[in-house]
Amino acid sequence: MTRAEVLNNIRYNENLVSQYQRRINNLQQQINSQNATINQLCSRIDEMSSQKKKLDSQVSELEMLKKKFGTLQNNFASRQSKRVSSFTKNFSQNLNAHFISAYISGMRSLLSGTEYRNAYNGLTTAIEKVLKQIRSKQEEIDGVVSRIAAVNRDIDSRRRTINSLSGQINETNNSLVYRRQRITYWKNQLKYAT
Repeated sequence: MTRAEVLNNIRYNENLVSQYQRRINNLQQQINSQNATINQLCSRIDEMSSQKKKLDSQVSELEMLKKKFGTLQNNFASRQSKRVSSFTKNFSQNLNAHFISAYISGMRSLLSGTEYRNAYNGLTTAIEKVLKQIRSKQEEIDGVVSRIAAVNRDIDSRRRTINSLSGQINETNNSLVYRRQRITYWKNQLKYAT
């Protein structure tokens, strides 16, 4: 083999080595970019997890408030029922006196009339408002959970891309090692070239 042919083989392999090194650098930059994006996405997940934790806490507080209103309403209804029962028991006889009759009518109205219903219904309205807040917070939580899942899918996709790029780097490194061996081989052949 002539010296010129051997030198051509050396240059050919050196060109391939340069191409492989550029390819590896490019692939490594892509991996670095994917890793940087993954870090940003993980920070977003941390923020959203913190937001979800805060919303969960608010829902727990609202659930306790709803329970307190329910207990208050039940206690109120129970006491009212006892008052009505006691009143009915004490004034169940037919009394003829006009004053007593008016008093009984007024007390009956007070114990089971609009004031009682307004107070009882006020507690019902408060419970409904709390339930509405709970539903609203739960919808927010569901939205956060959905966004976290989407970001996790994005991270998984990026990790698969990194694995693929790493595989390409390994393949290119194998080719790079082979081409460097060929350069060494051809440089040794220069001794024997004519």
